[in-house]
Amino acid sequence: MMELLNKISVITGGTSGIGKATVIRFAEEGAKVAFCGRRSDQGKQVEKEINAAGYPGQAYFFPCDVSIEQEVKEFAAFVKEKLGNCEVLFNNAGIHLAGKLHETPPQEWDRIMNVDLRGAYLVCYYFLPQMLEKKYGTIINMSSVSGLLGDTEMVAYNTAKGAITNMTRCMALDYAMDGIRVNAVCPGITRSEIVEHTFTSIKGAEEKFKAAYPVHYIAEAVEVANAVVFLASRKCDFITGVNLPIDGGITAHTGQPYMGTY
Repeated sequence: MMELLNKISVITGGTSGIGKATVIRFAEEGAKVAFCGRRSDQGKQVEKEINAAGYPGQAYFFPCDVSIEQEVKEFAAFVKEKLGNCEVLFNNAGIHLAGKLHETPPQEWDRIMNVDLRGAYLVCYYFLPQMLEKKYGTIINMSSVSGLLGDTEMVAYNTAKGAITNMTRCMALDYAMDGIRVNAVCPGITRSEIVEHTFTSIKGAEEKFKAAYPVHYIAEAVEVANAVVFLASRKCDFITGVNLPIDGGITAHTGQPYMGTY
């Protein structure tokens, strides 16, 4: 049985990484999935590949930068006109920034907040009315293990993801009586173009990350996508307000060293 058959679904940041993997999984599960990204050439290619693969679902690309309100508004209008009211939303788009606070210029701070936090807000702001009209919907926000715990030299990113974590809880409370569930996924390190570049450019980086995770391997994007499909499905009708770690067990550990028997 297909979990998302004919569900009108929206995925932001769907042209690569976890976003692309989730567009594919939604199409495999029979969804009508509209996805956006900033690069039209890349988005159109992903759309072409998915629709040529023979999946039961269909993919529709729309160029959109989630930090620009007018573009998000136009994306929401496109979905409503092309497919109907959105039923499933995966708020995935985001960027990454490293650095201590005093090393993070205001314009860089604003850039990550505009995409990772304000962008998520704008997408919810323009798609929630469609769900409210239908009295049904499920939203999955993209948080991170970095939205649950602190990281060294990651203050801007962790701040944005921490806000997403609590925004998810608040939205779950606000819309529970409207038939709308709101959850978040909180991935740990996951293979992507950026992560692979880091592993090839910094000697020993991949081995250090693997050693830090109890399962001793790096997640594939489809492993996160599978969790998004699960949260989007009717199997989760009683699940809302959850920030789900997909992290190979890293948040289960205090980080303290093993002291032996004492």
